[in-house]
This record gives sequence, structure tokens and C-alpha cells, in this order.
Amino acid sequence: MTHIRKLKSASPIYSFVPAIFALAVFAFTALLLGRIIGLKVLGSIMLIYAILSIGIFYQKTKSYVYLVSSSYLLVFGIVLLTMQMQYDGDPWRVFPPLTRFFGIWMVILWIWLVYLMTTNQTRWKGANILELAAIGAENSDNAYTERPFPVSRIDYDKEEINALASHLKKNLVCSAYRDNGKIYLVPLNNREAFDLILQPAFNIIEKTWISFDAEGQVAVHISRKSYLSFTENLALDQLCSNLGNLFIEFLDDYRKGESTRILDKIQSVKTNFFA
Repeated sequence: MTHIRKLKSASPIYSFVPAIFALAVFAFTALLLGRIIGLKVLGSIMLIYAILSIGIFYQKTKSYVYLVSSSYLLVFGIVLLTMQMQYDGDPWRVFPPLTRFFGIWMVILWIWLVYLMTTNQTRWKGANILELAAIGAENSDNAYTERPFPVSRIDYDKEEINALASHLKKNLVCSAYRDNGKIYLVPLNNREAFDLILQPAFNIIEKTWISFDAEGQVAVHISRKSYLSFTENLALDQLCSNLGNLFIEFLDDYRKGESTRILDKIQSVKTNFFA
């Protein structure tokens, strides 16, 4: 059955903000101080991006995707910083042995990143989660409410939920927050993941989340922003119920040792590439 997208198309600008900033600084510096200085500044920016990527995103997710991208940015920065552009016209002097060594790794990591991108492993999958929650939800004129929706009470232990949370973070599905014995799983899209740098704190009202408490209660909250991202007004209670039951299915799959089924379900719906 063909899936009909229920989410609005997202703007791609946020995915390109780091690249636009780096190129703008390079262009300004090159015009003001010359190409050689411009390349050194660009190389320094790549190193800063690498540190931010591994220090924030990798530390929060433990996803090897960020390990690969951080390594690529690191070797890219080293290549730019070690190039000897004053010898322009003599490739062997422009690219000394150290530069060529890291240049080879840069190409290998770039190919790896392209593979990860084409297989949708570099994108956060929060949009897929919302698309799955919208399946079967009917149109409704009922007003939106910030009230959390209790879904079900199930049996699980703390270790199982923590293990599921780690698995979802590594596969760029959710971030996780803990408070007073309750764990909140927060589906993220690319823009929201980028905001982790600027807004690392968890605001329970502003986020869409699925919570599991110590008594086995599963509850769901859909933020106003997420609700308005749908092309139609959908029944909020059905969206919350679908979302909560989806994560209960994820927990069941993980318990059975069938964690690959989780990603299969998530990737069974198509979303905007930049969502």
C-alpha cells in the first residue's frame, strides 16, 4: 500500500547552515587576506566542527555515524591546514607527504559518508515516527491540548527501557531524558538535533515525547509544533495512542532480540529528505 505523507515539507536551509557559514567565512577571509589564509581559516573551522560533532553529537548518541563524520571533518581540516599553497604549480610541494596521507583518508571517509547518506543512515528519523503515528488517524476539528495522553500500563524493567533508549539514540531516532525515575524518549528531526547545540535542556511542553515511568505507565505528549507540522488537523487522541503503541511495539521487538525490525518499521514510510 502506498504511504500518503501527512507531514508538511520541511525547509532544507538548516541542513546547510554549517556549510554556508564556513564558505562565507572562507570567502570573506580569502578576499580580505588572501587565498592561503582563507584555506587555513577554513581548515580551522573544519577542526572546530569535528570537535563539536564528536564532543556533543557523538557523546549524546554514541552513533558511529557521528564518529565517521567527525573523522572526515578532522582529516579534511588537517589537509587544508597542511597544504603549502605558496608552492602553487608544484603539486608535490603543495601536497607534502603528511597532506597526502590524510588526503587518502579524507577520500575514504567521504565515500563512506556518501554511502551512509544514500542509505538514509545520517538523517534523524523523528519525521518517520510522526508519519507512522499518523497512519489511521482521522481528521478532527477538536482543539489541540498540551495535556499528556496516558496510553497503557505494561510490564518492563528499567534496564530494558534504558537499552531501548540507547539503541534508538545510536540509530538517530530519539534523544532520551531522565527525570524522577521516568524516561522520556524524544523523536528528533535534523533541525531539532541541530538545536541540541543551542538548546540542550529538555522542555517538557515544547517537545513531543513518549514516557515510561517506574510503575509501567506509558504516556505520550505531542507538542504544538509537531501537531502543526501535519498537513491536516488529525485526532490528537489517535495520534497519541498510535505513537505510544508504536514504542510499545519497539520495546517488544527489542526484548525478542529483533531490533532490526524497529528500523524496518521506521523506514517503511517515506519522508521529505530534509525533514
